[in-house]
Amino acid sequence: ISINSGCLNQCTYCKTKHARGDLQSYPPSEIVQRAQLAMRQGVREIWLTSEDTGTYGRDIGYSLPQLMRDLIEITPEGVMIKLGMSNP
Repeated sequence: ISINSGCLNQCTYCKTKHARGDLQSYPPSEIVQRAQLAMRQGVREIWLTSEDTGTYGRDIGYSLPQLMRDLIEITPEGVMIKLGMSNP
């Protein structure tokens, strides 16, 4: 599940900022809804990913730990939530 697009534009060596633009985090409620749908469909492993996962929510006044807590609340036993790369 993609949680945001773009980045904070702070890595001088990276072209993501040119290709994807500024950080745009998706609303937590939308991410939770997508996860719930996947779990209802039988998915047992959910990956959270983006160009810069660690920056999630900085543009919307939220944080990655808050999102993880939201997801843990709705995740049944036996389902794993994994984080994709957190750069830099």
